[in-house]
Amino acid sequence: MQKRKLGKTGIEVSILGLGGFHMLEISKELVSKLMDIYLEAGGNYIETAAEYGDGESEKKMAYALKGRRDKVVLASKCHARDYEGAKSFIDRTLSNLKTDHLDLLFLHHVTSQKDVDALLSRPSALDYVLEAKKKGLVRAIGISFHGLPDYALKVLKAQDLDVVMTQFNYYDRFNFPSTFDILLPYARSKGMGVVGMKAFADGYLYRSVEDALRYSLSQDIDIMVVGANSEEMLLKDISIAQSFKPMTQKSVDNLYYRAPELGNYVCRLCNKCLPCPAGIDIPTIFKYEGWYDRQMRDYKPHEAPDYALRERLAFWYGNQNEAKESYKKLNKTYKDCTNCGICEERCPYDLPVVEKLKLVDFKLGNGEIF
Repeated sequence: MQKRKLGKTGIEVSILGLGGFHMLEISKELVSKLMDIYLEAGGNYIETAAEYGDGESEKKMAYALKGRRDKVVLASKCHARDYEGAKSFIDRTLSNLKTDHLDLLFLHHVTSQKDVDALLSRPSALDYVLEAKKKGLVRAIGISFHGLPDYALKVLKAQDLDVVMTQFNYYDRFNFPSTFDILLPYARSKGMGVVGMKAFADGYLYRSVEDALRYSLSQDIDIMVVGANSEEMLLKDISIAQSFKPMTQKSVDNLYYRAPELGNYVCRLCNKCLPCPAGIDIPTIFKYEGWYDRQMRDYKPHEAPDYALRERLAFWYGNQNEAKESYKKLNKTYKDCTNCGICEERCPYDLPVVEKLKLVDFKLGNGEIF
């Protein structure tokens, strides 16, 4: 399996990492078996979090790693925001994982201004993890988030860290584009390592496993962490990683056209609908819709399993307030639309642009759906 340098940390990681969330679903014996398969395939990055099952995932990983801690890059996450809470969780994590140090520790789930304020107050969890690094308890420090990158960026601009971790998949590429266009270049400009997660968009891309993983691995990241609760699932991911070659731009563009999850509803933000004769910034409106519900509530009929999955994931990232507040500040919305239809004629993905604008006005404004 290919290896990449994790930013300027000096740590070398396999391009496919093994995550610990789905370890909650299976026995410690199966966790150990999956670990065997992963390590034998050349993988070396193992990641979990204190929050996963309140330490259960960490304990199962310790069982699976018995006698081979030195063969892996071991990472965990701390969701505490205060100094003492971080100390307590990190001490417990080291005990649960039966190790005297972590190779990488993430400040977990930084997704609100409240998180920023807490971490940048003094003393805070950030202060403790910096001390832990000086003491040798942690080799590198990271920050993890999903959804909008704005809050993580505020912390990163106030304090240099080693690594950032967030979602990279072809579905959320069009819901949270600033992760790709702003956060990623900033992290690289600082020499930070980049760890990817959610290659399958929280399971939504289950019909397109190979496309999804190849796309994510083709981004400017060092490693993509995946979860697995079966041998079949893990072996599929390993096979894709071992034969991985970066996608060409032509292949990426083709994926944007044919991906069933994008279909003729998700806006690709190509801007070809512009200029709007009425002055409506159509792509920005659809971007805000992505913040709101990941463009999953399309008001079309779906099979029951697909509908249930969409409903579970639509508000997963919690950026509804940001979406509504940003929409309120727009000068032009659906109410200014003249129904000229020019935008729909221009759209290369055959989106029902006018109807979609109406739905967004219902979701984010005070518009009527009927």
